Amino acid sequence: MTVSSAPPAARNAAYQQLVAQRNAFTLTMTLTFLVLYFLLPVLAGYNKPLMATKVFGNVTFGYVLAFAEFIMGWVMAYIYVVKARTFDRLAQEARA
Repeated sequence: MTVSSAPPAARNAAYQQLVAQRNAFTLTMTLTFLVLYFLLPVLAGYNKPLMATKVFGNVTFGYVLAFAEFIMGWVMAYIYVVKARTFDRLAQEARA
């Protein structure tokens, strides 16, 4: 086991920064995901004319929104991977 040479206050500050940033990121991503995820069934149930609006050809807004949820999942995964690098760096600083 290695003992850190940094004073406890500095380690504690780095750890608190990590936790604060991680919690803010997690809350933001979770709320964004839930709003976008539940938007499809809510609109399908309460705004059928909007969902039946033809966007191009026979493709309706409902289909576009459903496809956008798949795109949202991949984009959010990419954002997490990028942000996780920051969290890893902060974790290393907190351990040092």
